[in-house]
Amino acid sequence: MVNIQSMIRRLLLLILLSVPTLLTAHPHMFIDTRLKVELDGNILKRLEITWYFDPMFTASIVGDFDSDKNGVFTPDETEEVREYAFSNLENYDYFTFLELENTTHVPQKIEDFRVFVENGQLVYRFSIPFDLPISDKSFSVAIYDDTYFCDILYHEENPVEFSGTRPADWGIVENRNMSINYGGPVSVSRDGKEYSGTAYPQQLQVHLQ
Repeated sequence: MVNIQSMIRRLLLLILLSVPTLLTAHPHMFIDTRLKVELDGNILKRLEITWYFDPMFTASIVGDFDSDKNGVFTPDETEEVREYAFSNLENYDYFTFLELENTTHVPQKIEDFRVFVENGQLVYRFSIPFDLPISDKSFSVAIYDDTYFCDILYHEENPVEFSGTRPADWGIVENRNMSINYGGPVSVSRDGKEYSGTAYPQQLQVHLQ
């Protein structure tokens, strides 16, 4: 049975994930992301996204949802994490924006949500089905929070993996045409990087043969 203190903490967590714009706009959460791209010829079948969270969010989720604190979430615990600390991100398109032939596609549904701890770090993993033809043989994927409550970067090690068709070329760039403007004082992000009101999301750019 969930005790009152735990219920209050979960409510606060839900509020944090629901209304980030009520807080100072510089980042309060840090995420490293990996992306697996599943291709079938010139069809983009799905994206599998993995998020690695900062120590504070890790401690919060493990403390509230992993009853024995062993880093292994039971099916019931996984469902609680999904409900209280993930599903509301539907309102923010799960921070995932696919650019294909001058059209932005966002997730319509999420599949295979998983949560676990790896090397002391909380991890979310989930899949997004798309099944979209890539007629001009190029597309891009940006994963970012336009409120800048979360600072999201592609993982420094093995950020992208492809299955099925291999792309002719791909790279991750800082898209200077997708600025995130926020108020408040200068904040210090990960690795001591300073921001002064504007940030730019990283974008995976892919070209097929």
